[in-house]
Amino acid sequence: MNKFQRLILIFCGLWFSQIAQAHISFTDMGTDPTTTFSHTLNGYKAYGWVDGTDADLGDSHAIGGVSARWYRFTLTQAANVDIRFIQNTAGLDPAFTLYKGSFFTGSHDWAEFDETNPVDENFNYIASPTDTDPSGLYLKHSGYRDTANIVYEGQFDAFGDWSMANFAEQWVKLQYVIAVSGTSDSDPGRGLIWGGNGNHDTAAGTGEILSNYFLSPGTYSIAAGGERCNTDASSCISPFYSGTMSLSVQPVPLPAAIWLFGSALAGFGFIRARQASVS
Repeated sequence: MNKFQRLILIFCGLWFSQIAQAHISFTDMGTDPTTTFSHTLNGYKAYGWVDGTDADLGDSHAIGGVSARWYRFTLTQAANVDIRFIQNTAGLDPAFTLYKGSFFTGSHDWAEFDETNPVDENFNYIASPTDTDPSGLYLKHSGYRDTANIVYEGQFDAFGDWSMANFAEQWVKLQYVIAVSGTSDSDPGRGLIWGGNGNHDTAAGTGEILSNYFLSPGTYSIAAGGERCNTDASSCISPFYSGTMSLSVQPVPLPAAIWLFGSALAGFGFIRARQASVS
């Protein structure tokens, strides 16, 4: 890519950020919801979620039933949760990612404080001041972006930590918890696998389910969309799809919560040990 092409890309991104009025916003699922929360949105994109699984990441505006519409809930105590994302119209192939933390309202790609593709005065790409990896290794889905060498489509990472800011320069980095999807990625060197725990089904009434998943107290965000095709071609953008997100919370008494947390750590240790022995 030459300097002129880079300049056009930068101006297009800045222009898009100015005209896109619907930056990150949330449908609030509540605090310690005691009954099942269910909410339907229209306008999901078949590529919206899966676009964030590749090397140049994804556009945060493509998440949610309307531009950048996320879900958020808060737990004041440990709990087991059930999360379901079901397609009401065929062809979406739902997927979602659960993160700990929440962006400030109005956060978006191309915010000045945390730019998607920062450049110097000569329009040469430079390292991001917020997302530079101290090790310089830029491992897959590690929460950093190699902005000096890669032109990013957006900042949305479906399989890792990632950050964004708003016009008020309020900046947050979300912590990846788990993705539920048919699409997967892996880093054998670190013994890590992301996704691949769901299905690829495009029939109405099907989707992805995270059952009886233990979470510690805190605020959590859900990014949901389609994974049918990883392109913004017209065949993927249109038509839009309808999907229903639901959440059920079962609080866990403190002694049981401590035991579950210890069991989860032991389980991770077993998995890592097994992967090491296999490799």
